Amino acid sequence: MTPPKKRRISQAQIAKEIGCSQALVSMALNGHTKGISEKTYNAIRELAAQQGYAPKGMKIEASLGELQQRTIGYILRSPLKLANKSNFFSHIHQGLHEHLQEHKLKTVYLGSEDDISDPGSTFSSHFSNSVRGIAIMGEVAPSFLSKVLETARPLVYISARASGQCHSILSNEHESGELLVKHLYDLGHRRFAWLGGGKPKGRHDDRLRAVEMALSKRSLKLEHAAGATLDGADRNEGYLAAKQILEQKQEVPTAWICLNGLMARGAINRLLQHQVEIGKRISVAAFDMTRICEEEHPTLTSAGADPEAMGREAGRILTQSIEANSAALTDLTLPAQLIVRESTGPAPKE
Repeated sequence: MTPPKKRRISQAQIAKEIGCSQALVSMALNGHTKGISEKTYNAIRELAAQQGYAPKGMKIEASLGELQQRTIGYILRSPLKLANKSNFFSHIHQGLHEHLQEHKLKTVYLGSEDDISDPGSTFSSHFSNSVRGIAIMGEVAPSFLSKVLETARPLVYISARASGQCHSILSNEHESGELLVKHLYDLGHRRFAWLGGGKPKGRHDDRLRAVEMALSKRSLKLEHAAGATLDGADRNEGYLAAKQILEQKQEVPTAWICLNGLMARGAINRLLQHQVEIGKRISVAAFDMTRICEEEHPTLTSAGADPEAMGREAGRILTQSIEANSAALTDLTLPAQLIVRESTGPAPKE
């Protein structure tokens, strides 16, 4: 006698088990993530997989056991979220995804530093059993990093370092600063301005220090009265920094070095409003190696490590840690390169 088939769990039963609405369950099972917390989305999908539920027209490809081996979670530093994920970390994520895909692993967004620090929820609830490793994108508060480390999963810190605590991947900021200053110096520039943003503070300070050291080697200093350091590091901050520099009463420096490409784009917008010829009257360069450097004109001279390569290296470290179950830590600094584009040129003749 053929045993009766086990009845699949219904959407209503899943909703009752998870503690949410049936409509939310339906959305999650059909792959919709908008308006659903990562915790709830994962809980719905995992319970459905465990119970063999598959909505019409869709197959849940992995069992719960398979999911537990196939997920790498990533966290964005504050104040970033998916809606405003930085240009730089989009490239990092692409490289991470490419490597993990080769190893039949998937990425899952765990949330931003602000989301996971929410006092209204327990910290551990953000990390389901399916998360086998974690990538933190950007510098986070030490207390937050400590909490993530307590989850006892392999962790790689990208564009930041916590020596002796977890793996890290960084661009060689010292080398980038030297390449930018040397390029502008060789073009005849002797008067430099810095356009920086205050968050994350560690990356800002490393890049500013690199520029100051490179100038010092050539017996030069930043013209600090023309420098601008703001709280953010986007186009708007670059625009405001340029505005501050142009409003100074002293003569404007001819070489501007920016914290990143987005700030450089904002600064260039302000200069163009003043009918300043970029690359002729003022040269603008940035610490960056993302699409923002070449998707608009004038294209942007920049220096840095390839962020997609950083993402791939992060994936390599995580997969090796998981497969080898190794406690050894890796601090990896990738070399920088300089790409000269339209935004820089010879210093104007006095």
